[in-house]
Amino acid sequence: MLIYWANDEYAITVGDYQIINFFPKWIYSFFRFPHRLAEGMAYHFIFMWLFMMNGFLYVVFTALSGQWRQLVPKKHSFKEAWQVLLHDLHIKRFLPPQDKYNAAQRIAYSAIIVMGFGSVITGIAIYKPVQFNWLCNLLGGYHMARIEHFILTIGYMLFFLVHVTQVIIAGWNNFRSVVAGFEIVEDTKEHAKSAPQKIINRRTWISFSVLGVGTLLAWGGWKWLRGSAWEKRGVTGGLPKPVRGLSNANDQVAETIFNSNRLVKTYPKNLAARNVRRNGTLGLKNDPEKDWTLNVEKKNGSVLQISLDEIKSLPRTEIIYDFKCIEGWDQVSHWGGARFCDFIDHYKLNEEAAMKYVSLVTPDKKYFVGIDLPSVMHSQTLLCYEVNGQQLPLVHGYPLRLIIPVKYGIKNLKRIGTMSFSDVRPGDYWAQRGYDYHSGL
Repeated sequence: MLIYWANDEYAITVGDYQIINFFPKWIYSFFRFPHRLAEGMAYHFIFMWLFMMNGFLYVVFTALSGQWRQLVPKKHSFKEAWQVLLHDLHIKRFLPPQDKYNAAQRIAYSAIIVMGFGSVITGIAIYKPVQFNWLCNLLGGYHMARIEHFILTIGYMLFFLVHVTQVIIAGWNNFRSVVAGFEIVEDTKEHAKSAPQKIINRRTWISFSVLGVGTLLAWGGWKWLRGSAWEKRGVTGGLPKPVRGLSNANDQVAETIFNSNRLVKTYPKNLAARNVRRNGTLGLKNDPEKDWTLNVEKKNGSVLQISLDEIKSLPRTEIIYDFKCIEGWDQVSHWGGARFCDFIDHYKLNEEAAMKYVSLVTPDKKYFVGIDLPSVMHSQTLLCYEVNGQQLPLVHGYPLRLIIPVKYGIKNLKRIGTMSFSDVRPGDYWAQRGYDYHSGL
């Protein structure tokens, strides 16, 4: 649920009618979920690594220990699983022959491993649909990958509920075996009958004590991490320092895998939305001045002042692509303008483009983004002055905005006033409020 700390987009609709909203408002109220998308995403991508490592170690251990033989379904497992289900529903009286795990358990425990792998590959396809476009296409596209990822999440919830219910129904001995890691079975042999009960009790007590202490430590660590102490000593960019540190590490991974040769998928004009969605009015409160110019701060300290007509004189380029917002919605839209790389070449800003970052700021200084140069120099990045073949309206950043298809919408700054370059990360409005600095696709 961590990633749904904002208004989620997950629902089943037919036309304009919404049939099911998976996370209606009462869920947020009942569980007291705050609407904090940035924080939720940060924790989501941290726990992603923990679950991936845990799953990897589990698979390796199962393979090396030979326990996979007890988990992999047998030839008749699917037939026997149906009989197990009928028995659990009290429709059938007798169970088929049982090993350590029955046929239904074998199928469930094997399926959960496959599901985990599915979550990883669908998650990567959603997280970086441009850099892993081959994977995204293999899964049926961006929208299909999102649906598959969400279905797997629902599958985990069902697995957990059914599994816990079955353990409770099976009784204390089964529950103890789940926690302690050993099972007590009846044995007619004399040496088994004489096994000291004290040893069993001690192992049980130790196992449950470890479980209790581990649970308390996990809960305490979570409360500490999100507690008020960090508000006084260590909130960095809207997140506690440890969380921001891991978020920055994710940013470094994203920058490492970035490939400027990966192109964003484009669409025909007839698929572009007529009413282009806008999100936010930061930096747009005041109308632009009639004598607006783009101020480019050069490395030597001088400032280039470039008019809109001068930018329009550069070769014009169009792109129709799926604009993606970090909140979860997306829309195919049609934009036009000058390529950023052509702008750099025309004004001989190659020395500035050799630096690491570009900073774009609105004329009123209230909205600003920092972007890595390899991304902004991507061949599909535009200094945009048109939408749907028409002049940009005020709400979309007239007279000039950035369209950078390899980034989420939060990097597509509206109404550019100042452009500067540096080797040090410049300020970024949303990164200061907890979002990833890179925010790349």
